[in-house]
Formats: sequence, structure tokens, C-alpha cells
Amino acid sequence: MIAQKFVDFVQGPTMHHVGSRNVKLRPAYSWAFGATVNADEGTITFYLPNVEGAETLGNFEDNGMVAFTVGDPATNETYQFKGPSLSIRPSEDKDTAIQDIHRSKLISHLGPLGYPDAILTGFTIYPSTAVTFKVEDVFVQTPGPGAGAKLDLESSEPVGGT
Repeated sequence: MIAQKFVDFVQGPTMHHVGSRNVKLRPAYSWAFGATVNADEGTITFYLPNVEGAETLGNFEDNGMVAFTVGDPATNETYQFKGPSLSIRPSEDKDTAIQDIHRSKLISHLGPLGYPDAILTGFTIYPSTAVTFKVEDVFVQTPGPGAGAKLDLESSEPVGGT
């Protein structure tokens, strides 16, 4: 189960970043555009543009581990979700619609901050690949004294009361 706070945050106007590693522990990084959360199943599906995701996808196929970081550039609130990939498939029309909605929400959110639309409309996001992973851990990545703290996935409270 994933707390509603995280569902809203992931599906809100946020930036999505994907990390992976290969068998030699070398990292790879990609942008993702759009995500959905299945709170009951404890999964997140994100959409990785094929134009830049080949190395990341190869790493998922190699070791299956996903690090999905979601941040709000307006507030710097950021969380990282980690867990194993469950499925990797070509995006479908319904996925493209989710990506379009995400990009529109993000453009509206960033405009008042002075970001021009071209920052997001300039990315090639189609075709893309839908990656679903099981969220096992979530960590605070917001800059500040709480950065790195592990949170309870179901309550969004710090683990161990810290």
C-alpha cells in the first residue's frame, strides 16, 4: 500500500528522474515523463522516452532495480522510490495520454516560476517504454536536515520515529 500523499505527489506536476546501475555498478540516469501509482498493489508505472532510455532499460533487464526520484521544482520537495522492476513494455495510446497530461500540468506549474514552455516541449518523449516497479522503499531527497531519511510507505512518516 502506498500513502495517498505519495500518490498525489508522483502524479502531480513533478519532475521524474530514473536511476539504474549495470552489473559493474556503473550508474545510468534518464528523465521520465508521466507516472501512475497503483496504491493498493504498491506499484508505480513511469514512461521512459526511448530516445534516451536504452542504457537504463538494459540495466533494468540486467538486475531489475529501479530508483525513481520525483521532485517539485517550485518547493524542492523530493522523494526517491526504490524497488524491483515488474514489467517493461512499449507504451500504448493510454500511456501517451498520461504523458501529455503530465507535461501539460508541469508546464502550467513551471510557467509562474519563469520556466519557458520550450524547456518541456523540447523533449522527445515518444515513443516511450512503460516500466512498472514494486515500491519497497521511499526516502526523503528534499535538501535539508531530513535528506536521506527513510519513510514508511503506507503512512509517509519517518521510519523509527526520526
